[in-house]
Amino acid sequence: MSFKKIYFNLLFFFLTSLSFAEFNDDKISKFIEFDLASTTNRGIERNHTLYSGEIGAVGKWAEGFLGIQAYEDCFDCTLNAQGWLPFLSWKFETARIAVGMGGTYHFQRYKKISSEHDFLVNTTFRYKSDSGTTVSFWGGYAWKITQIDALKEFVPYIYDDNMQAMIQVDKIWDSGFELYLEHGIHDMYRYPLFATPHYLAGVGYNFDSGLRFAFDSSVRIADGYTTPPYIDSWILKFSTRFTF
Repeated sequence: MSFKKIYFNLLFFFLTSLSFAEFNDDKISKFIEFDLASTTNRGIERNHTLYSGEIGAVGKWAEGFLGIQAYEDCFDCTLNAQGWLPFLSWKFETARIAVGMGGTYHFQRYKKISSEHDFLVNTTFRYKSDSGTTVSFWGGYAWKITQIDALKEFVPYIYDDNMQAMIQVDKIWDSGFELYLEHGIHDMYRYPLFATPHYLAGVGYNFDSGLRFAFDSSVRIADGYTTPPYIDSWILKFSTRFTF
């Protein structure tokens, strides 16, 4: 089966399935999102416009997404899924806390340079209140398999492994205004080795119809935990999401 067919089969599943509910209750919550990002003159992705799209669903006991990013020199695909453990889930009057497990697969192809496979397993903690505050933490381990085009006849694959962690804080007010922050080793389409963290801050607006517009800025610091800070990457992104 071709990748294109797999993608549209997954899209059909997410758009038609009724097996997912929101994290806090039994409402259906699925989304489709499109992103337009611009890089600055920093990092390997410098001076590029990046296009990406994601489909996903959030359930009371499970959630996941499929994302694709592309520009003239690079193609990325990320698949993520996680589930919440019933015996580690607590529902309070105005909030829910849950602990779960999940995994991520990421593929990246740089044209005429390299191919990369990333595999992550993690435990997940989430707190979500009915007032619109969500705090999520992921911690786990990652394995990376890289093939360099110029070296593949002599060194077919390069193997690495490292720790991974990420924290996200999101607040949506009754007016629809949203503020979100993220700090972690990786993001949706970039999986560097440990000690190259990124910092993200963004704002958004959520309409009652399910439409959401958001803008964020992401900075990655090379050797951010061990040496004086050096900005390796700075990306500005505009997103449009529809949740139903």
